[in-house]
Amino acid sequence: MEQFRLGRPEEADGIFAMYRAAAVRGRKNGSSAWDDDYPDLRTLQEDLAQGRLLVLEEGGAILACVSLLESEEPETEGLSWTPARACFPARLCVDPDRQGEGLGERVMRHLADHARAEGLGSIRLLAAVANPAANRLYERLGYRRTGLITLYGLEFSGYERLVR
Repeated sequence: MEQFRLGRPEEADGIFAMYRAAAVRGRKNGSSAWDDDYPDLRTLQEDLAQGRLLVLEEGGAILACVSLLESEEPETEGLSWTPARACFPARLCVDPDRQGEGLGERVMRHLADHARAEGLGSIRLLAAVANPAANRLYERLGYRRTGLITLYGLEFSGYERLVR
């Protein structure tokens, strides 16, 4: 049975291996802009230590994960966000061997429920323009495109979904 929970620091190596495998597969099939430097182990360890990495597991195996940040990066100020208290998911990763099974959608639906329960008004995120699967997912889930920005030498679409 699938369940959502916070990731644990001792799971860092396994989750990082999933990140690396997803980055390699994503570069091969054009679904990801992740490279050898991002996401890095240090960032993952910080997310775990601060209790902001949510995992979806089944039978002890981690199927997907996402970091849930309390605010977006300062460089996103040019995007047309709705004035609301928001959360900012980052680094959504689905085990490459399980991609195409709707796990990313389940994670994002769970995040909407979480945000609503926390009294937040919206979820804001960035998706690399070069990641068509992510962009299709967010649009299918009713996220509104808020503009385009360039960060780290890549073009990103901003998305927002009101959750109240």
